[in-house]
Amino acid sequence: MKKYILLIFIVAVGFVGCEQSDYLIDGGVHDPHVDMTTYEYLQTNPVFDTLVLLIDRAGLQDEINGDVTFFPPTDFSIKNYLDKKGQDTLAQDPFVEWSMEDIPVETLRDSLKMYIVPGKINRTDMVEDTQVYQTLLGNDVGVALIAVDDTYTNQVSTWPEYVYYTFIRGAGLDASGSIPSDEELDVIERAQTSGIQTNTGVIHVLENSHTMFYFIQNHFVEN
Repeated sequence: MKKYILLIFIVAVGFVGCEQSDYLIDGGVHDPHVDMTTYEYLQTNPVFDTLVLLIDRAGLQDEINGDVTFFPPTDFSIKNYLDKKGQDTLAQDPFVEWSMEDIPVETLRDSLKMYIVPGKINRTDMVEDTQVYQTLLGNDVGVALIAVDDTYTNQVSTWPEYVYYTFIRGAGLDASGSIPSDEELDVIERAQTSGIQTNTGVIHVLENSHTMFYFIQNHFVEN
Protein backbone atom coordinates (compact mmCIF):
# COMPACT_ATOMS: atom_id res chain seq x y z
CA MET A 1 0.00 0.00 0.00
CA LYS A 2 2.94 2.33 0.69
CA LYS A 3 4.13 1.93 -2.92
CA TYR A 4 0.68 2.83 -4.20
CA ILE A 5 0.50 5.94 -2.01
CA LEU A 6 4.01 6.99 -3.11
CA LEU A 7 3.12 6.81 -6.78
CA ILE A 8 -0.08 8.77 -6.20
CA PHE A 9 2.07 11.43 -4.51
CA ILE A 10 4.42 11.55 -7.52
CA VAL A 11 1.48 12.01 -9.86
CA ALA A 12 -0.03 14.70 -7.62
CA VAL A 13 3.22 16.67 -7.62
CA GLY A 14 3.19 16.60 -11.40
CA PHE A 15 -0.34 18.01 -11.45
CA VAL A 16 0.80 21.18 -9.69
CA GLY A 17 3.05 21.94 -12.63
CA CYS A 18 0.38 20.89 -15.12
CA GLU A 19 -1.94 23.60 -13.89
CA GLN A 20 0.63 26.19 -14.96
CA SER A 21 1.19 24.73 -18.45
CA ASP A 22 -0.16 26.00 -21.74
CA TYR A 23 -2.10 22.85 -22.60
CA LEU A 24 -5.55 23.68 -23.92
CA ILE A 25 -8.04 21.74 -26.02
CA ASP A 26 -7.50 23.25 -29.44
CA GLY A 27 -7.31 22.60 -33.14
CA GLY A 28 -3.53 22.48 -33.23
CA VAL A 29 -0.45 24.38 -32.14
CA HIS A 30 0.67 27.85 -33.25
CA ASP A 31 4.25 26.80 -34.01
CA PRO A 32 4.39 23.02 -34.47
CA HIS A 33 8.20 22.73 -34.49
CA VAL A 34 10.27 22.14 -31.35
CA ASP A 35 14.06 21.84 -31.52
CA MET A 36 14.40 18.67 -29.44
CA THR A 37 13.68 14.97 -29.65
CA THR A 38 10.30 13.54 -28.73
CA TYR A 39 11.68 12.11 -25.48
CA GLU A 40 13.30 15.44 -24.60
CA TYR A 41 10.01 17.23 -25.26
CA LEU A 42 8.22 14.88 -22.85
CA GLN A 43 10.94 15.47 -20.26
CA THR A 44 10.53 19.25 -20.42
CA ASN A 45 6.75 19.20 -19.89
CA PRO A 46 5.47 18.55 -16.35
CA VAL A 47 2.24 17.08 -17.69
CA PHE A 48 4.31 14.03 -18.69
CA ASP A 49 6.40 13.60 -15.51
CA THR A 50 4.96 10.21 -14.59
CA LEU A 51 4.74 9.06 -18.21
CA VAL A 52 8.49 9.60 -18.57
CA LEU A 53 9.05 7.40 -15.51
CA LEU A 54 6.99 4.64 -17.15
CA ILE A 55 8.85 5.02 -20.46
CA ASP A 56 12.15 4.71 -18.61
CA ARG A 57 10.99 1.62 -16.73
CA ALA A 58 9.79 0.03 -19.99
CA GLY A 59 13.05 0.92 -21.75
CA LEU A 60 11.21 2.60 -24.63
CA GLN A 61 13.36 5.71 -25.04
CA ASP A 62 14.74 4.61 -28.41
CA GLU A 63 11.29 3.69 -29.74
CA ILE A 64 9.85 7.03 -28.59
CA ASN A 65 12.71 8.83 -30.36
CA GLY A 66 12.30 6.84 -33.56
CA ASP A 67 10.53 7.86 -36.77
CA VAL A 68 7.13 7.55 -35.11
CA THR A 69 3.94 9.34 -34.18
CA PHE A 70 3.26 9.28 -30.45
CA PHE A 71 -0.19 9.76 -28.91
CA PRO A 72 0.92 10.18 -25.27
CA PRO A 73 -1.43 9.97 -22.31
CA THR A 74 -0.89 12.74 -19.76
CA ASP A 75 -0.30 12.28 -16.05
CA PHE A 76 -4.03 12.86 -15.58
CA SER A 77 -4.73 9.81 -17.76
CA ILE A 78 -2.30 7.82 -15.63
CA LYS A 79 -4.08 8.98 -12.47
CA ASN A 80 -7.40 7.86 -14.01
CA TYR A 81 -5.85 4.43 -14.51
CA LEU A 82 -4.40 4.32 -10.99
CA ASP A 83 -7.73 5.27 -9.42
CA LYS A 84 -9.74 2.68 -11.36
CA LYS A 85 -7.18 -0.11 -11.09
CA GLY A 86 -6.68 0.60 -7.40
CA GLN A 87 -10.41 0.47 -6.70
CA ASP A 88 -10.77 -2.81 -8.57
CA THR A 89 -7.81 -4.32 -6.76
CA LEU A 90 -9.13 -3.33 -3.34
CA ALA A 91 -12.61 -4.61 -4.23
CA GLN A 92 -11.13 -8.03 -4.92
CA ASP A 93 -8.83 -8.06 -1.90
CA PRO A 94 -8.86 -5.16 0.61
CA PHE A 95 -5.49 -6.25 1.99
CA VAL A 96 -3.55 -6.42 -1.27
CA GLU A 97 -0.78 -3.95 -2.03
CA TRP A 98 -0.65 -2.77 -5.63
CA SER A 99 1.30 -0.17 -7.59
CA MET A 100 2.50 0.45 -11.12
CA GLU A 101 5.65 -1.43 -10.12
CA ASP A 102 3.57 -4.61 -9.98
CA ILE A 103 3.01 -4.47 -13.74
CA PRO A 104 5.59 -6.73 -15.43
CA VAL A 105 8.03 -4.70 -17.53
CA GLU A 106 7.09 -6.55 -20.73
CA THR A 107 3.39 -5.90 -20.11
CA LEU A 108 4.09 -2.21 -19.47
CA ARG A 109 6.24 -2.05 -22.59
CA ASP A 110 3.55 -3.64 -24.76
CA SER A 111 0.82 -1.42 -23.28
CA LEU A 112 2.74 1.78 -24.05
CA LYS A 113 3.36 0.58 -27.61
CA MET A 114 -0.40 0.95 -28.22
CA TYR A 115 0.23 4.71 -28.38
CA ILE A 116 3.12 4.59 -30.87
CA VAL A 117 2.54 4.44 -34.64
CA PRO A 118 5.47 3.96 -37.03
CA GLY A 119 6.08 6.91 -39.35
CA LYS A 120 5.13 10.56 -39.04
CA ILE A 121 1.41 11.39 -39.19
CA ASN A 122 1.08 15.16 -39.42
CA ARG A 123 -2.22 17.01 -39.39
CA THR A 124 -1.74 17.63 -43.13
CA ASP A 125 -1.76 13.85 -43.66
CA MET A 126 -5.15 13.41 -41.99
CA VAL A 127 -8.65 13.48 -43.44
CA GLU A 128 -12.12 13.40 -41.95
CA ASP A 129 -12.59 9.71 -42.77
CA THR A 130 -10.75 7.55 -40.26
CA GLN A 131 -7.51 6.09 -41.60
CA VAL A 132 -6.29 2.85 -40.03
CA TYR A 133 -2.70 2.34 -38.88
CA GLN A 134 -0.86 -0.34 -36.94
CA THR A 135 0.92 0.52 -33.72
CA LEU A 136 4.29 -0.85 -32.63
CA LEU A 137 2.32 -3.46 -30.69
CA GLY A 138 0.59 -4.53 -33.90
CA ASN A 139 -2.97 -3.53 -33.02
CA ASP A 140 -5.10 -1.34 -35.31
CA VAL A 141 -5.87 2.28 -34.48
CA GLY A 142 -7.78 4.93 -36.40
CA VAL A 143 -6.73 8.53 -36.97
CA ALA A 144 -8.97 11.31 -38.28
CA LEU A 145 -9.07 15.12 -38.44
CA ILE A 146 -12.60 16.39 -37.87
CA ALA A 147 -13.98 19.93 -37.74
CA VAL A 148 -16.09 20.42 -34.61
CA ASP A 149 -18.19 23.39 -33.55
CA ASP A 150 -18.39 22.71 -29.82
CA THR A 151 -16.20 25.47 -28.42
CA TYR A 152 -16.61 28.50 -30.66
CA THR A 153 -20.31 28.18 -31.51
CA ASN A 154 -21.36 30.86 -34.01
CA GLN A 155 -18.21 32.89 -33.27
CA VAL A 156 -15.97 31.82 -36.16
CA SER A 157 -16.53 31.10 -39.84
CA THR A 158 -14.20 28.10 -39.85
CA TRP A 159 -14.59 25.42 -37.20
CA PRO A 160 -11.48 24.16 -35.41
CA GLU A 161 -10.27 20.72 -36.51
CA TYR A 162 -9.49 18.12 -33.87
CA VAL A 163 -7.38 14.99 -34.12
CA TYR A 164 -9.26 11.84 -33.10
CA TYR A 165 -7.51 8.62 -32.13
CA THR A 166 -9.52 5.38 -32.11
CA PHE A 167 -8.44 2.25 -30.26
CA ILE A 168 -10.04 -0.35 -32.54
CA ARG A 169 -11.53 -3.42 -30.94
CA GLY A 170 -13.78 -3.96 -33.95
CA ALA A 171 -16.96 -5.23 -32.33
CA GLY A 172 -20.42 -4.07 -33.26
CA LEU A 173 -23.93 -5.50 -33.24
CA ASP A 174 -23.81 -9.09 -34.49
CA ALA A 175 -26.42 -10.81 -36.65
CA SER A 176 -28.61 -11.47 -33.62
CA GLY A 177 -28.53 -7.80 -32.64
CA SER A 178 -26.76 -8.45 -29.34
CA ILE A 179 -24.92 -5.51 -27.79
CA PRO A 180 -21.15 -6.00 -27.41
CA SER A 181 -19.58 -5.65 -23.99
CA ASP A 182 -17.40 -2.68 -23.05
CA GLU A 183 -14.16 -4.54 -23.69
CA GLU A 184 -15.31 -5.22 -27.28
CA LEU A 185 -16.16 -1.64 -28.20
CA ASP A 186 -13.89 0.78 -30.04
CA VAL A 187 -12.66 3.69 -27.91
CA ILE A 188 -12.48 7.12 -29.55
CA GLU A 189 -10.23 9.72 -27.93
CA ARG A 190 -9.62 13.36 -28.88
CA ALA A 191 -6.25 15.07 -28.84
CA GLN A 192 -6.07 18.18 -26.67
CA THR A 193 -2.89 19.42 -28.38
CA SER A 194 -1.88 18.12 -31.79
CA GLY A 195 0.70 18.36 -34.55
CA ILE A 196 3.81 18.92 -32.41
CA GLN A 197 6.78 18.23 -34.69
CA THR A 198 9.98 17.26 -32.87
CA ASN A 199 13.37 16.54 -34.42
CA THR A 200 12.53 12.85 -34.48
CA GLY A 201 8.77 12.44 -34.75
CA VAL A 202 5.27 13.83 -34.23
CA ILE A 203 3.20 14.16 -31.04
CA HIS A 204 -0.57 14.36 -30.59
CA VAL A 205 -1.45 14.62 -26.87
CA LEU A 206 -4.59 12.77 -25.76
CA GLU A 207 -7.16 14.52 -23.56
CA ASN A 208 -6.79 14.37 -19.78
CA SER A 209 -10.08 12.44 -19.53
CA HIS A 210 -8.49 9.44 -21.25
CA THR A 211 -7.76 6.42 -19.05
CA MET A 212 -4.33 4.97 -19.74
CA PHE A 213 -4.27 1.52 -21.35
CA TYR A 214 -8.03 1.86 -21.98
CA PHE A 215 -8.61 0.19 -18.63
CA ILE A 216 -12.19 -0.79 -17.85
CA GLN A 217 -13.11 -0.49 -14.18
CA ASN A 218 -14.89 -3.17 -12.13
CA HIS A 219 -14.12 -5.90 -14.60
CA PHE A 220 -14.08 -8.73 -12.09
CA VAL A 221 -16.46 -11.38 -10.81
CA GLU A 222 -18.22 -10.79 -7.52
CA ASN A 223 -19.32 -13.75 -5.42
